[in-house]
Amino acid sequence: MALESSADLAGYFETDSHGSSATITINGSGSSINVILNKEYFAIDPGLGMEVEGTQPVATGRSSDMTNVEIGDTIQISSITYNIVNVQPDGTGVTALVLEQQ
Repeated sequence: MALESSADLAGYFETDSHGSSATITINGSGSSINVILNKEYFAIDPGLGMEVEGTQPVATGRSSDMTNVEIGDTIQISSITYNIVNVQPDGTGVTALVLEQQ
């Protein structure tokens, strides 16, 4: 169930506030959308008494802009093309795309 209206969500991802313009290619068809790109921190403990740390790019946007997105599709943000490696809809109208730079 969406908590905000479609207009509310569109305003949140506008490029003059928080968002960035992106081109998402789903099943070979490209379209322009707005997303927020974050570099999510992660740490993995391989059991050796130390952690391996890094960041993972994640693009968050309106689920309605990402209908039928699948792992292996691509998104271009600020002239950088990323492969989509995970799709995480949250059930409220927002989807996070876990990315890997090509």
